[in-house]
Amino acid sequence: MRNSIAGTWVYATVLIFMVALIAYVTIQINYANAYEISENIIKAVEEYEGLNKKSLDKIDKLLSNTHTVTGGCKDGEYGIVHGTTGTIKVDTKPSGKYSVCVSRNSLAVNGVNKCYYQTTIFFSFNLPVLGDLYSFKIPGETMGLRYTTDDYFGACK
Repeated sequence: MRNSIAGTWVYATVLIFMVALIAYVTIQINYANAYEISENIIKAVEEYEGLNKKSLDKIDKLLSNTHTVTGGCKDGEYGIVHGTTGTIKVDTKPSGKYSVCVSRNSLAVNGVNKCYYQTTIFFSFNLPVLGDLYSFKIPGETMGLRYTTDDYFGACK
């Protein structure tokens, strides 16, 4: 009797360890995928110098086939979501659910105004049986852009 109880404890310990390891690997894979998407969005904003039609087209291609997790944006941020009809939608409703949130700040460096775009992308801890357990945010920031061609925030001031 004593050996069967000891065997049950060992079995339970191994099972708990396996669940913890699988949860850790799942989080790391989801985080790596979301971080790669975040970096590519930042590169698109830097490459096309702002949040404009060209950068949104590139962001739309990134979001269309890879990213489905959404979250809420703060006041003053633009939310970007890939629509079900294949179009990208950008607006500023804080109550909406978006794939990416984008804000912009200006900073004067040696008398030259530069704009910095902050992006926030969402990812979740998702287990097949339990579903979405928790949603995380991944922040990112562009380098300073001196001349922006921005359709939403306007010129850098």
